[in-house]
Amino acid sequence: VLPDSRYGASNMPRKLRVFLDTSAILAGLNSPTGAAGVILAACFSHELVPVISPQVIEEAERNIPSKFPNLDAAWRSFLLIPPEVTAPPPLRAISRAYAILPASDAPILASAIQARPDALVTWNTRDFLRREVMLAAPFPILRPGDFIRRIWRPPDRPSGY
Repeated sequence: VLPDSRYGASNMPRKLRVFLDTSAILAGLNSPTGAAGVILAACFSHELVPVISPQVIEEAERNIPSKFPNLDAAWRSFLLIPPEVTAPPPLRAISRAYAILPASDAPILASAIQARPDALVTWNTRDFLRREVMLAAPFPILRPGDFIRRIWRPPDRPSGY
């Protein structure tokens, strides 16, 4: 359903859609006052639209019980926002991503490219922030603090991230 422009809906600013990989979500849940936590808070308050893939969900659900058991309730709350969950990417998109990323990250990049977010936020600097990956993505790939500095400034919050 498109907004009815007779009532000014078309004049409302579009919310940024941010694809969050597992590392950014876990960092935000684990440290609510850090940059990733500020981004998650903005998702909870609907200032940003979180976008994730089925692979992000699978990775989080596999890692939280064994590595971050105290984050289980916060993870469940995050899923209740609810985030936009991408459709599984086609095999050929995963194959293209696999040419530049390890197998475990290729479906996540393929899902992000399919979703067309305004940015992908990650703490996986070893894989996602490589030059060839950043050139392949039609959106910026950023660490949480860089996303806040370069793309989105939280309302009423300092710019010291």
